[in-house]
Amino acid sequence: MDDNGSACFHCLEPLGYNAVTLTISDAPQRFCCNGCAHAALWIDREGLGDYYRLRTKESGRVDASALDYSAWDREQIQRTHVVSTPEGARITLLSDGMHCAACAWLIQNALLKIPAVLAVDANAITGRIDVTWKPEAAQLSVICRRLAELGYRPYLSVNEAYERNQRKERNRLLLKLGLAALVTTQTMMFSEALYLDTAKAMPLATRDFFRWLTFLLCSPVVFYSGSEFIRGMLRELRQRQLGMDTLAASSILLAYFASLYQTVTGGDHIWFDAAAMFVFFLLSARILERFARRSARAQVDLLARAQPQFAWRTQDGLKVQCPVEQVNPGDVLFLPAGEAVAADGILLSEALDVDESLLTGESALQTRRQGEWILAGSVIGATSGEMRVEETGAQTRLSQILRLVQQAQNTKPKEHLWAERLASRFVVLMFGVTVMAFAVWWQIQPDKAFSVALAVLVAACPCALTLAVPAALSSAIDALARQGVLVLSPDALAKLPAVSQVVFDKTGTLTTGQTRISAVRLLAAADEAYVRILAYSLEVGSKHPLAAAFEQPAVAPLAFETLHVVAGQGVTGRMENCEYRLGKAAFAAPEQPD
Repeated sequence: MDDNGSACFHCLEPLGYNAVTLTISDAPQRFCCNGCAHAALWIDREGLGDYYRLRTKESGRVDASALDYSAWDREQIQRTHVVSTPEGARITLLSDGMHCAACAWLIQNALLKIPAVLAVDANAITGRIDVTWKPEAAQLSVICRRLAELGYRPYLSVNEAYERNQRKERNRLLLKLGLAALVTTQTMMFSEALYLDTAKAMPLATRDFFRWLTFLLCSPVVFYSGSEFIRGMLRELRQRQLGMDTLAASSILLAYFASLYQTVTGGDHIWFDAAAMFVFFLLSARILERFARRSARAQVDLLARAQPQFAWRTQDGLKVQCPVEQVNPGDVLFLPAGEAVAADGILLSEALDVDESLLTGESALQTRRQGEWILAGSVIGATSGEMRVEETGAQTRLSQILRLVQQAQNTKPKEHLWAERLASRFVVLMFGVTVMAFAVWWQIQPDKAFSVALAVLVAACPCALTLAVPAALSSAIDALARQGVLVLSPDALAKLPAVSQVVFDKTGTLTTGQTRISAVRLLAAADEAYVRILAYSLEVGSKHPLAAAFEQPAVAPLAFETLHVVAGQGVTGRMENCEYRLGKAAFAAPEQPD
């Protein structure tokens, strides 16, 4: 909390005119609203107060008016997003409120306080929360409500089937890597005994015992952990397009079967340890590359969070929450303040302020008036309203952008195609070089010819081309996505060095998105400091982005009796039978000349 005690103890946002004081850990603390106060009270009561000591960033502000998750218990949602497990059920939730490891720690411990919850895995980097629970003991809405009460608003994953496949692939690769790491160390240990027998004093029976033991250890590494490369080689051979997998699998299998031949015939050298070690290092590189490319889905998740899973449909004067899939053209939707729009349509309310930054890049709120289009993914400002649905599902502008992003991710850029073509030619060339090296050393020192040829084959594996290029491109796309830049063309990054001039279609794109007061001009005799306090008191707690421009004074905000937001104009407040206005000039001071 700030030294002057003017920030909320839970979310660290400025205190509003309706600040709440509660005793937390035997000390009075101030909160911006009842939601944050009750969240902090629950955290302290459950013995999780260390969260406030461990966190490095502010918490999410608790919105007590948006805690209705009963629609998440419907069979349609359960069938699509919940996976049955032997223990119960599992779901992957998304949250954009996690900022640090302390947030993940709080989420895990808070959810585990629910008796029905069996396991929780919260990742602050990806924003994903994997929850396993007993559905017969607690509904999903209970878990979601607990998250929202702490300031971590949950979202449903955009593609649960994709998430399940990714989890299976990740676990499968990690199991293969773990086996390769464990067995490789043991294989090298037994091989070391053979290498140290430089005087050939080891009995043949002991030598053969170590060789067969190394063979037994190496086999699962080659054919289980190394199956990624063997299958890849077979696929490349069928397509007649040689690549890294052909070279890697050839090296692994050559070392393995040559060692087996030497073991059976009693030869001088074996290379089981080299085959196992090569599998381990190559598999490590492949897993890192897969994880780097998977992280590029951050921009898809960004769009997924923008498209709500539920909407408020107005029927006979009542607001009914329903899955967004059930929204049809012609329906009238209620648009709560601060919520994302679920479909494209026509605004029925007089005026609304909407944030379209994700769709257009414009950082400033846009005022939409009655009869104008309002787009899915837009975030409603400080006032609620209604709209008539015109386009839903795949026909919305947001869905079209999502398809473009996914198409860009699935399409290989020119650099990737170039690397694959070069790798194919490189593989053919290196096979030729390997044969030449073997032939030359066979003439010079036959007993070392195979070792030299194998070393050439291993060292020639084009990992930098086939792994580093796609990983670098994916990391670049992910980094841009985290900065709010969506890459819609796979070749966009390659064209950037050739760009000499950039034309922006709106001035808002050139701003930082953070407003500030540049000057104050008084239209009548008044105290500037008091005017600033009035302005701050009118805007404190507002969701309008311009509200952040008013700096917090040293004193507490003034308590207005009533506050009313006029969409597209400003805000009015009444205090001691006097009305105060803040907003556009024609609204706040209509009697003043332009």
